[in-house]
Amino acid sequence: MSADPPPVPATAATPGQWRAVFARFRRHRLAAAALVVLALVALFAFVGPLLWRYGHDEITPDNSQPPSTIHPLGTDSLGHDLLAQVMRGTQQSLLIALTVALGAAVVGTAIGIVAGYYRGTVDALLMRLVDLFLTVPTIAVAAVLGHNFAGSSGGWVLIAVVLAALMWTSVARVVRGVVLGLREREFVSAARALGSSDLRIMARHILPNVAGPIIVSVTILVATAILAETALSFIGFGVQPPDTSLGLLVANAQSAVATRPWLFYFPGLVILLIALSINFIGDGLRDALDPTQTKGPRRRRYLARPVARIDAVSEDVLLSVRDLRVVFAADGGDVPAVRHLDLDLRRGEVVGLVGESGSGKSVSAAAMMGLLPPTATVSGSICFAGQELIGLTEPRFRRLRGSRIAMVFQDPMSSLSPVHTIGDQVAEAVRIHRACSRNEARERAIELLDTVGIPDARNRLGDYPHQFSGGMRQRVVIAMAIANDPDLIIADEPTTALDVTVQAQVLAALRAVRERTGTAILMITHDLGIVAEIADRIAVMYAGRLVEVGTAADVFDHPAMPYTRGLLDSVPRLDRPADEELWAIPGSPPAMTALPAGCAFAPRCTFRTPDCSTAVPELVPLTAGHRAACLRLTPTGDPPPEPATTTPTHERP
Repeated sequence: MSADPPPVPATAATPGQWRAVFARFRRHRLAAAALVVLALVALFAFVGPLLWRYGHDEITPDNSQPPSTIHPLGTDSLGHDLLAQVMRGTQQSLLIALTVALGAAVVGTAIGIVAGYYRGTVDALLMRLVDLFLTVPTIAVAAVLGHNFAGSSGGWVLIAVVLAALMWTSVARVVRGVVLGLREREFVSAARALGSSDLRIMARHILPNVAGPIIVSVTILVATAILAETALSFIGFGVQPPDTSLGLLVANAQSAVATRPWLFYFPGLVILLIALSINFIGDGLRDALDPTQTKGPRRRRYLARPVARIDAVSEDVLLSVRDLRVVFAADGGDVPAVRHLDLDLRRGEVVGLVGESGSGKSVSAAAMMGLLPPTATVSGSICFAGQELIGLTEPRFRRLRGSRIAMVFQDPMSSLSPVHTIGDQVAEAVRIHRACSRNEARERAIELLDTVGIPDARNRLGDYPHQFSGGMRQRVVIAMAIANDPDLIIADEPTTALDVTVQAQVLAALRAVRERTGTAILMITHDLGIVAEIADRIAVMYAGRLVEVGTAADVFDHPAMPYTRGLLDSVPRLDRPADEELWAIPGSPPAMTALPAGCAFAPRCTFRTPDCSTAVPELVPLTAGHRAACLRLTPTGDPPPEPATTTPTHERP
């Protein structure tokens, strides 16, 4: 176990992580193009003067000449070559802008992190300092100080330092606001529990997570610094002749816009290029440094055309899934998450979808709800109440979500907004899909909270989520899910974070909802004890495949698959001797990008035979050897050859 939980993004990236960052940045086409443009501008500014025949302060006899072959950008009234001056001005403006942005980012980030992390008196003192600096007229103070420094050696550095000292406040306020929320996150609490110092937590865990807001603020500062320098030069307190900057060139060209427009257009165009390039690069860096960004290497293909179904859906079947496949695009290649899933859910039925973590349960549910990220490629067919969901447009999907298909998520604290009351959130679930008044929605909210067993519901409407226990919060989420009497509720691990007593209460609430409304429930869990209490049928998933489906009694009493039996043997049961030891399935589920040949469960199976790794069946049933019930498909979905005749032994080791 490492000393600290990994931050997002990591501060000390490995070469592989940096390659992934570069790959994400490169996929941001505007950012990549902007980086090329900025590099060309930098070459123009720093290498150009070494190659050009005129110096920026050299006076030629060609006064006020328009662009020509000798002077590509023309000359000013004194005979200065404008190309040489624009190159020098770009150099100065880049140095000033980048110095201002770097200095302001360092100071603002440090103050913002400290204020947000320690809060209390430290936060109050630092924010009053920010307020004090915000009352200072930036241009006026910079003008006074710039006038005193501009004529000295390295005047541009002093101007940049003055501007940075006055512009860090915007970064500090943004960072402080983000840190106030991050401070209470679980990964920070875990770092404290491991004994990390405050400085280490701020540097290793807080700072990487505010990288996005910092980058956005810095890109804005670059453009602001160029404009501020332009304003100072315009009033005569910026860079002073014989030196020059883009701001000074624009300021000097104001009076000649009508007669010699080239004096204004060319430096203005360079300012525009720098500002846009920095902004696009900032967007690309923000996305590249955040590994949670869902922008994949390919365009969104989730709303693809469904496959043609060859079977008819029975009228009593509410949800029918055929050959569902979900593939995620990743930096290292495609990652299959769900493979050839076939599942039916009848009206009023409770189906338990069970399996280890990573088996594809939640991904399947998200595909049914249309909630997968843009990196997901979905194919197959999902037919709900006679309507095909794959290929459905987002507006039509929104009309189904919450009204006919509802979802109960695993963590109720994350599912509920901390700044809205329980009553407002339940009433919102009603008003989204119903034309009703606030009072009618409020009364409906009270009725729903009563239904799920919230005591004294009318007087608890004004409470916030943090004032409820974990079990009560989960019941509130269930109340929101049934607000519009949906036909289907998908409950994704709704009892995982709850103790046994509260689990029983939540299950009782779901049973009551089913009995009252006839709602079908898809219960996703890894706990077979939970589905034993509520499910009519059980579907078992492994490595993205559905490997066994049957009634609860059949699956518990006569499991057909070794994997199902392994799950059952790892759960305490009352019908077993008290001194019998629980058995754990050896090994771990396979990587979805490197599935073993033949049966995916074979490397962990105590019943495996040589045929299991070569004979193609996905899972070998415990009865009758390799028979058709084992869903014999290769990892690619191709039909298998004829099954082997070897029957595995059924004894546990």
